[in-house]
Amino acid sequence: MISWIESYKKLNESFKKNLVFRFGVEAGFCSEYNNMIIGMLYCLKNNIKFELYSKYANFSRYDGWNDFFIPFVSVNDQNINKYFNLRYGVEKVGLSYPLQSIIKPRYVSKAYKFIFGITYLTQDLWSKQRNPALASELFTIPELGLNKASLVEAARPFINAFWKYNPATETVISSIINTICLPETYISIHIRAGDKSSETKTYGFSPYMNLAQKFSSNRKAFIMTDDYTVIENLREHYPLWEFYTLCTPAERGYYQDNFDKLEGEIKYQHHLRLFAELDIASASEKFIGTYSSNIGMYMGMRIGPEHCSCVDFEQWVMW
Repeated sequence: MISWIESYKKLNESFKKNLVFRFGVEAGFCSEYNNMIIGMLYCLKNNIKFELYSKYANFSRYDGWNDFFIPFVSVNDQNINKYFNLRYGVEKVGLSYPLQSIIKPRYVSKAYKFIFGITYLTQDLWSKQRNPALASELFTIPELGLNKASLVEAARPFINAFWKYNPATETVISSIINTICLPETYISIHIRAGDKSSETKTYGFSPYMNLAQKFSSNRKAFIMTDDYTVIENLREHYPLWEFYTLCTPAERGYYQDNFDKLEGEIKYQHHLRLFAELDIASASEKFIGTYSSNIGMYMGMRIGPEHCSCVDFEQWVMW
């Protein structure tokens, strides 16, 4: 019996037009992953073959996507993507391309596409796949079992299929999860601090706990946070609760700009823990967070909005 991934691969490769999508440009991992899933769905809806480029990704240790996951079904590893497959445009690609004062980057990207038979680079379709109107469209793809599915519903089988760790990653993440003795039943709460306040409204811990007390039957919660101060405050103000976390006392907020400057091995270990946290949260009775964070958006797609409750929006949104 043909698998779901095999059905996707067959359908994806049937299209004449193609997009080389660059993964791991400048944002956090969940943002990059969410955009990849949305890009895949956009391409299917518009009969475009989706190809992944992840070399030199901002999360990469050695080999981009393959550092963590089983090989992707369709890839393009040409190094020219590093400089000319961007996101918002190619008028300036940075000092790493010293000839840009002589040869305009957009001419190089056009020549690259012409020579190698590429229809689109990421910047060509970025604004279209990120159009909020896409979130209200329905997806009917019989080959993949989708019939008038919303974007968030259609995304779920894609995450089920493409969130598959390679053996080394699987072993490490299992060991990380085993470092804490989780109860059989618990809820999960994501409380982000750090640079999130520069992107959108942040909330104190009370709104999260108001929802937690509504949904928890045993007052046990796994906390995802980048600031251990959150854990200290929760334990002080809610002494009858049991809080579990992988956050350490040394962590006092996440800032993407600072994180991007860290060595590859440190970033690699950070992502392993992030994936462990996401797996723990997906196994909880209820996820509580914000849809205006990419983790909240991701969780809505992974486990379904019916298993999520967020303090900023009642319904899942494409952020």
